[in-house]
Amino acid sequence: MKFIQTLSIDKDPLKNSFGWAAPEYHLMSWALSSLQLHKIYQNIELYSNSNAAQLLIDTLELPYHKVNITHDNLNPIDKNLWALPKVFTYSLQEEPFLHVDGDVFLFNQFPGSLLKCELIAQNIEEATDYYTSTQKELMANFIYFPNCVKADFCSSIPIKAVNAGILGGNNISFIKEYASAAFEYINRNVERLPLIIADRFNIFFEQHLFYSLAKERNIPIGVLITDVINDNEYKYIGDIHEAPYCRSYIHLLGHLKRDQYTCTHMAAKLRNLYPEYYFKIISLFKKDNESLLSFYCNKNLHSTDNYLFFAKKAREIYCTKGFKNESNDHNISIVPRKNEIADFTFLKGLVNNDIVERGGSLYKARFENDFRIFTTNLNQFLSDSISISPYWLYGRDLESANWYCELFENDSTLKSKIVSKSGEIKIIESQYDWAGLLNKYKRVGVKYYEDLDLSPGVFFNLAVPEVSKNGFSLYDLDEFEKLILDHLSAPTSINKLFIEMQCYVDVDVIQNHLDTFNNLIITMLKQLVVKKAIKPI
Repeated sequence: MKFIQTLSIDKDPLKNSFGWAAPEYHLMSWALSSLQLHKIYQNIELYSNSNAAQLLIDTLELPYHKVNITHDNLNPIDKNLWALPKVFTYSLQEEPFLHVDGDVFLFNQFPGSLLKCELIAQNIEEATDYYTSTQKELMANFIYFPNCVKADFCSSIPIKAVNAGILGGNNISFIKEYASAAFEYINRNVERLPLIIADRFNIFFEQHLFYSLAKERNIPIGVLITDVINDNEYKYIGDIHEAPYCRSYIHLLGHLKRDQYTCTHMAAKLRNLYPEYYFKIISLFKKDNESLLSFYCNKNLHSTDNYLFFAKKAREIYCTKGFKNESNDHNISIVPRKNEIADFTFLKGLVNNDIVERGGSLYKARFENDFRIFTTNLNQFLSDSISISPYWLYGRDLESANWYCELFENDSTLKSKIVSKSGEIKIIESQYDWAGLLNKYKRVGVKYYEDLDLSPGVFFNLAVPEVSKNGFSLYDLDEFEKLILDHLSAPTSINKLFIEMQCYVDVDVIQNHLDTFNNLIITMLKQLVVKKAIKPI
């Protein structure tokens, strides 16, 4: 079976994000996806137009075994039909294949039994509001439906579909029939596309059609993930920080591409596994774009060799010197020169009207006073962080890419592992959840933040110094996470931490739910490690 990918672009990839949080993440995703496929299966083929081939082959020099320039004359029909180039690629195949999207990252071989199936997909999706609302829109406006689609629409709601993160199989005659049906589905409704949200039609002509036609033909679909998943309830599939030891398949589908937190971890994975490609992409943007790490613009980082030397030195400094002992050399600033926090000025203005409407002038005064105290404390943290060497911080970032797996790869040795709170972080207490409120407007597709309300209380904001443009990351902690950090001011075994944390819960929990309690602590430890608040010793 051959493994293939598709990219067809008609916009500047250095300026257009193609659905990602920023353009650089689009390129990093393609690099990591193709490099991992190449590492595992070697002979990977690309189907593309000339623009995409120039990007992936000429510019990024990704190691595709064969490049097929097949999409130059493909009629775009509608700019929102991003799945159309993939369906066209399916139609060109004459032998068993598996198509892998450019936002899918593989860390182990697919099961051999899966690759023998007539039809293959990532998993079966069950429709919720996203599918059903679009289905109603299609039924109200389209003039043509394939028979299998029409039957499915009329027979059961919610409908089902496949997820096409991976798609293919050994039944080539079916796949050609499916691709032909997809083009007819589109072409006979072209004039109706302006009447719907065309972007949402992609999942119907690619994913639902594949499922409904297979059901009509009574052909089973082999899936990598056996659970039937509601289309808006994917969990863990984007947790790239857990790869490769805890997860071997990652798919940054939908909203995950737009989530800065997820994109940052994807970029870190590329940097850790393929530093040359990471720097190659960084170098494309650093002249025109400062959204990445500002010190990349330093004069000493003009080539891959310079970067690799810098990274080596950063690791050495981190491993041999404390963050308080290393001077901030080479004039590389890691925080803004001015004490201005634009994100919080924006946030204050955004919620200020809501404060006035709900609480009146006294409530507004309390809100503004807490904002002033919080930003004063954060600015003091930033001022203190200026003395931290960017080499030390960058070395920490390189090393922290392995912390998660180092601690949690082996359950049998977990309790004996020694961990400690990172010395460079700071917890800022406040009456409003400033970190949570900021994440409410920064994170994408996270229900907790979508539902977060603006109410006074006691909140803990974790500030972590970074080599990013802003100079820091900010995370909201709950009270128990804060207590864990308090107990890790000195190196402590995880088993000892389990015992120490028992003083904060009822006796019934210890006697009857101890495993559940310990698992909760492990979950919190995992999040704190990812945020670089805790490190292994």
